[in-house]
Amino acid sequence: MAQYYQAVLRDGGDKLGPRLRRCFAAWASVDDDGSARLERSRGRTRVSLADNDVCGRYTVDIPTGAGRLRTTATWAEAKRRAHNWVTVTVEGELSSDAEPVRAPSLVPAFLRTGRAGDGAVPLEAAPHLAGRDEIDQLTGWLADPARTVPVTVLTVDRADPEVIASHAEHLAEALAGVAVVVRLFDVQTQDLLNERLGEALTVFGGGLRTYMPGLDLRADPYPPRHPVRGGGAIRDQGARALGVVIDGVIEHAVRRPLPADVRQADARVSRILAGEVGPEHLHAAPPSPAELARPRGLEVPARRAAKPPAAEAEPTPEPDEPAEPIPPEAVALIAERVSQQVTDKLADGILEALVDMARGGDSETTRLIRAMSAHLAALMGAIEEAELIGDRAARDDRRKRELERLRKDYDQLEFDYGLLLDEERHAQERIRWLEGRLAEHADPVYGVDEPGEVWEAGSLIEVVARARETLSRVDLPETLDADVAKLDVTHPRMRRRWTGKAWDALRALDAYATARAEERFTGGFYDWCSRPLPGRPAISPSMVSMKESDSVTGRPKFREARTFRVPTAVDPSGRLYMPSHIKLQRVGNPAPRMHFLDDAGGATGRIWIGYLGDHLPNTRTN
Repeated sequence: MAQYYQAVLRDGGDKLGPRLRRCFAAWASVDDDGSARLERSRGRTRVSLADNDVCGRYTVDIPTGAGRLRTTATWAEAKRRAHNWVTVTVEGELSSDAEPVRAPSLVPAFLRTGRAGDGAVPLEAAPHLAGRDEIDQLTGWLADPARTVPVTVLTVDRADPEVIASHAEHLAEALAGVAVVVRLFDVQTQDLLNERLGEALTVFGGGLRTYMPGLDLRADPYPPRHPVRGGGAIRDQGARALGVVIDGVIEHAVRRPLPADVRQADARVSRILAGEVGPEHLHAAPPSPAELARPRGLEVPARRAAKPPAAEAEPTPEPDEPAEPIPPEAVALIAERVSQQVTDKLADGILEALVDMARGGDSETTRLIRAMSAHLAALMGAIEEAELIGDRAARDDRRKRELERLRKDYDQLEFDYGLLLDEERHAQERIRWLEGRLAEHADPVYGVDEPGEVWEAGSLIEVVARARETLSRVDLPETLDADVAKLDVTHPRMRRRWTGKAWDALRALDAYATARAEERFTGGFYDWCSRPLPGRPAISPSMVSMKESDSVTGRPKFREARTFRVPTAVDPSGRLYMPSHIKLQRVGNPAPRMHFLDDAGGATGRIWIGYLGDHLPNTRTN
């Protein structure tokens, strides 16, 4: 099921749940009686409203030509009121010629009921008009490191001033909840903004520019990631040019992982609404590995011993509790296997019995077959009564429901696994901090600030940009960007696992090179990961490989694929073979690798990253 839209809103206003429910019920055209669980159907359209005092989930499921389209609005209270959140998603199956999905009108309707935002900047139902007096506020929004949504700024078109207002309204409606749309009041406001932004980030002439999160007004590491649409293109192409902008922003919103607190609570909302756990479970600690390891599949009770013959049977006391019934899916499977075995083993005997009966005989085989026929007829009757065989449509429907349940279980396991990865990163960061403090003090540490929040990136390209800005001992050339961006776009579901590992690996390389340069450590990067200095970043040695196999190193085409640019201070040729690599994912497909050259003890005292992308070719792929 593809996802077409995703908005994450923070709303600390009063009566969050009731406000969202009213907007949703009105948008879905359903009579709401306010009950804790309400379900309505109109033809093939299904509406579900379920909530309590701490969370809720509202869903509309409508048919499309290729399948179904589901819009879901979920809300939950956070530990702090300002962090209360709402998510709105649209997912399903659309044909290739269907109209693209934009923000459902539910979102602007809800935005008008309060003062929602992304946690850093306000999100409004209409475009924001900015004059010269608002430039400080606008540049503050653009530079806020906590901003998670793009800001699209439209400039004045002197040839047709009214058309920009119309474009801004169109963008604000299509991008409600996932972006801030700002229209500049006049040319003087545009010039003042460009003066603040600098030459690399300007916008003018009736054009527009979308400023992505993580903007650095002092020296943005990669200005082209803030896309521009010129005034001429907008005048010539109109809605088509705006459609490119809308698609880019919505794709960014869909690819952006949910914030950690939203991920953790969202995984529990369904369980709470179903009554499986209490509302207090909303902010409980993440599940332990032991809990995740419990069986989630089909459980078939053990086979019971056969009863003795009637003459020898003894009365069996009634059990204290009724035996757990075998699931219908298991019974269907058993029946299918039994019938197959009966057919295979007795085909010859049946044929012989038919011949004997045709001759008027009354052999033992014939009598057995007649008895078996009666038994099989009774068995088929019982199976048909249980609706396990006979109605293909019913069986197909059960299979679909089972597949849907398994898919939900898989998604839940993947969600829980992601939470465990996040918890592990936080725990490792705290362990390093504690080790550093213990190394500095001979006694327990009191009154020392604890470590800050663990940084979480939304994409691998963000990791690369941050590393270029903050890690002085690691060099990442711009030639990496194409392969990095390809991983982001091609594998959005896997990206969340890789971003944390990539950032941790780059920090570990930087810490290692710094320690080597300060002569506080001897040895290579693998040694560093095995025994780092107390409190300094490191990764598991199992992620690190300092060489390639002989079959790769010895074959020119594989060796060339791992040869990358280096400064002439490292090698006069400007290129070197880099067999050392870090495994962001050890096995599977894809299995991203980060190839690097360790010159921490050499002329430059730095780590040179040659490649970050999918697994390079080897004997298994060629």
